[in-house]
Amino acid sequence: MKQIWSLLLLVVFLAGCSSPRVTTDFAQGTTFSRFRTFEYRDSADSLAASSPLLHQRIVAAITAGMISSGLKEVKENPDVFVTYYGSTDQQVHFHTTYTGVSSWNSPRRGVDSLGFGVASSTTRPTTVTQGTLVIDIWDASSNSLVWRSVATSALSSNPQRNTAIVNQAIERAFRNFPPN
Repeated sequence: MKQIWSLLLLVVFLAGCSSPRVTTDFAQGTTFSRFRTFEYRDSADSLAASSPLLHQRIVAAITAGMISSGLKEVKENPDVFVTYYGSTDQQVHFHTTYTGVSSWNSPRRGVDSLGFGVASSTTRPTTVTQGTLVIDIWDASSNSLVWRSVATSALSSNPQRNTAIVNQAIERAFRNFPPN
């Protein structure tokens, strides 16, 4: 029984430490090497009004990601615009607890077989806040989307933890930017 509780605690700990899921996509045929400058543009779906401190952190991390990718920030006539959209939704996760677990060995046709029994189980719902962060890069000359990153992760009530999640998501998004 002690092993089962240890395993359960490990699973809960690892689930809480999961990293954000990040995917990227880009417009095929785009010559990213011609982009040298960028300008950040706010979107209607940014977190500027609802969470201004987190908004500042997101913009700073995106700016750092663009600069580390070799682009220079300008205030006018950029090659690309970059913006982000943020949203949250509630998801229900179900956790099942088993009680009365037992196991046994029983000889069967000369081979030991392991038996396993469960007396009862209880399933409890848990509501989790899931955050989504979308980063878009637009070609300024054609006003067309050329690159997008989508990151999703469970969020915490701890602002420092959420900042770490956002920073990790943005860093992972820009790892392969510009695409080859």
